[in-house]
Amino acid sequence: MAEEQPRRPILNPVLRFTKDPRPEGITGRSKNRTGIRFERLDHQRRLLGDAFANLSRRREALPSAAGRTMIYASMFSDSRATTWTPTDIFHADRGASIIAPYRSGYLIEIETKRLAFYSSLMMAADGDRDMVDISRVEDLRAYDVNDVGRGYGVDQLWDMAPETPEGRAFTLWFMPYRNNDSVEVVLQEIARLRNEQVLGSLPQAPLLQLLALPAAPGDEANQRQRLVTSLTDRIAFALRDYRARHRAKVGVTVSDKDHLVFILGSAAVFRLDPLPVITSTSPGQGTEPQRPLPSSLAAMPIVGVVDGGLTAASYGVAEAWKAQPLVPAGVADATHGNMVSSLIVQGHDWNNNLKLPQLYCRVGTVQAVPRANAGYLLDADSLVPYLDVVMGGHPETKVWNLSLNQRMDCDLSSVSALGHDFAVLARKHNVLLVISTGNQPSGRIQPPADCEAALTVGGRLHKPDGTPGAKCPVSLSGPGPASMLKPETVHYSHVRTIGGSISAGSSFSTALTSPLAAHTMAALREPSPDLVKALILHNADNPKYDVALGFGSPGVSMPWNSPPGAVTLQWTASLKAGAAYYWELPIPATLLTGGKLNGYGKLTAVLNPHPLVSEIAGPNYFSARLATALQVERGGKNHNLLGSLDTKKITEEEARELDHKWSPVRHHHRRFHSVSFDGETLLVYARIYTRDLYLYGYDNPDETPEMSVNFVLTIGTNHDNDAVFNQMFSSLGAFVENSTIESDIEVGA
Repeated sequence: MAEEQPRRPILNPVLRFTKDPRPEGITGRSKNRTGIRFERLDHQRRLLGDAFANLSRRREALPSAAGRTMIYASMFSDSRATTWTPTDIFHADRGASIIAPYRSGYLIEIETKRLAFYSSLMMAADGDRDMVDISRVEDLRAYDVNDVGRGYGVDQLWDMAPETPEGRAFTLWFMPYRNNDSVEVVLQEIARLRNEQVLGSLPQAPLLQLLALPAAPGDEANQRQRLVTSLTDRIAFALRDYRARHRAKVGVTVSDKDHLVFILGSAAVFRLDPLPVITSTSPGQGTEPQRPLPSSLAAMPIVGVVDGGLTAASYGVAEAWKAQPLVPAGVADATHGNMVSSLIVQGHDWNNNLKLPQLYCRVGTVQAVPRANAGYLLDADSLVPYLDVVMGGHPETKVWNLSLNQRMDCDLSSVSALGHDFAVLARKHNVLLVISTGNQPSGRIQPPADCEAALTVGGRLHKPDGTPGAKCPVSLSGPGPASMLKPETVHYSHVRTIGGSISAGSSFSTALTSPLAAHTMAALREPSPDLVKALILHNADNPKYDVALGFGSPGVSMPWNSPPGAVTLQWTASLKAGAAYYWELPIPATLLTGGKLNGYGKLTAVLNPHPLVSEIAGPNYFSARLATALQVERGGKNHNLLGSLDTKKITEEEARELDHKWSPVRHHHRRFHSVSFDGETLLVYARIYTRDLYLYGYDNPDETPEMSVNFVLTIGTNHDNDAVFNQMFSSLGAFVENSTIESDIEVGA
């Protein structure tokens, strides 16, 4: 009698890989004589010496605090890698400190009395490391009003800023001095400007009487105090924040242009931006639906919806909780809130002509977005601390939908303040934010779409058969700042929503993506926001990144399942900077033809870059990056099957533009055709690199904390069978387990 064959499973889950990596130490490069650009050294000595002499002659007119001023040193294009940071010539022992990366160089705090000394030093310095720095600094100048205004003139800044009864509204950034005496001067100057009414307070948001939060002893009081203080006396809170961190920003009002001119020239002010106004991305019209909801809704996951509220009575049963509103009902964009909520709850029902999975969700309602042109000024100083408390009060809600944007293009040279603040919130509360790119008319994605911790969603059209089509003409495209690949994913943007009308915009793409994220979170045994993000991107349908379509739309299979004819492994690792890590995997026999590798592979990794991110570091927002690859051994060396470009063979500019080397998301996809190799294993390689550690008080990478990385790897064939999955499952044995909560795994021979 023939042996009975095991029943083939309908779906194979993603597998959690539990084997520890093999770390290897690596000796990093350092400055030495070979790094000196002798062909331009003499010219740079004279040029920089003259620049310092000119600054010294004007030192009485330079903006300064306690005898210190800020200068900008630009770097040659071949000298912008971290290796060439001029930390030797600009050293504290010489009265100078590098404060932050800025534009194509660095912001430097320097004692004004040392400017003449530096003019002489440029000609006299003969140490190898000093000469490396001199030959690689292109030019230097004072940090001036043009820098404070980000290149805009007084009239432009004034016209761009929103009006309030007290004047125009701006975001003011304090000058980030390192010296304590200079910090005290800044504190006194900001306080004086406020007392003399050069600076005013923004209109106060309503004081919230929130319920007690489930938190560690003392923490809820701290959260409440932070909320109350920031909403009632924002400048006072910013002054305390600056004293503690030497960095702070605050929303202010300026009554007239003369005061604006004075502020721009103050040594206490690092940056002044017109205050960005937060609005929903696409208001619309609609009436309540008459569609019944399924009885199983109570068991569905919850999505926190930060929008204009939910007023549609027929969706009351889908509301899991409702926060105390930030924006009053009379001005809240309830129409938009209803539309977004209806898609999150049952988007597939409203759009049964589109290829959408049946993913019902409940919603948590956060009424925090006003109608466009309602005359209500909602700014980040109100919204961020409010959401901090609301998220703390609802720890069961792990996915948050934010179909809202500030009406400004993301600056490619720096991450927006709101994008950064939202990233801090997401990391603090361990939640995944799903954020819209924003809509036309504009040029690029709008804040907070540049939030590194978010899953940023753009739009795409659909074909007549309901499958993904071309890019959406309404939704905004990338790229994002600091090498970020934004948007990361796209979904249908022209959809039917509450009331039956067809609406278009990235709001609705985002609302269709949030249920997928919530169900992925619910399906996993040990979920995390970065793992859910990695799985969704890994499952998307674009083999290459596109600035309009990101990594594509959600695939046919669910992110928590391995694709047919393949096996998907996921794991999380805590890695130390500087070391190389290797995970060994067996090569499934079904991938081999004539002893050579045939099939395909896909590798996705998401790095949590915190705490090595800085809101004042401009294009160097990330101070940590990940290099990762899938490799085979051949001829005694490791060769990449999947992985990054060899960044040692290209310039820093090319590495940033072509490989997006500082993006926290790495995604590689490739087919293998008759690849020869030695041995019997595949290797997954990973290494974390760091830069600009002076921003965080570290001297070398060994002092930095371990950083978390989520990996997802798929290897497979073009054959629709379980051979690859079963062979990998059997070979790894105790080092692999089911990633999902419920799944019947049946492993064949």
